[in-house]
Amino acid sequence: MKLYPSLFVALSFLFTGCATHLEDYSMISNKNVNLQADISKLRKEKNVEGEDKTFVILGMAFNKPTLKGALNNALEKGNGDLMLDASVYEINYDFLFGIKGIKIKGDVVNTKEGL
Repeated sequence: MKLYPSLFVALSFLFTGCATHLEDYSMISNKNVNLQADISKLRKEKNVEGEDKTFVILGMAFNKPTLKGALNNALEKGNGDLMLDASVYEINYDFLFGIKGIKIKGDVVNTKEGL
């Protein structure tokens, strides 16, 4: 079997991508939270990830991924209303076609649990 280096290089571009760290937040939410809650005593759902992504074809995205969408996704997965120690990443896996998006990762708590 003969390998074609130029074909290998060309195909490798189809599977390239990266995730770039954008921001860190101590606390982030887009929901109504109970500010009287003692966060240290609440049950934490650790390392919850949320994503908002879109498909890309020939460099054109179908819609724009948002931090709000990624945060809503994470809060829903963690069954909470506040994310602690959150890190935000931009994901970009495309050449001719692929995926672009925003990912957020952190701990989720429900501040209304104690009510």
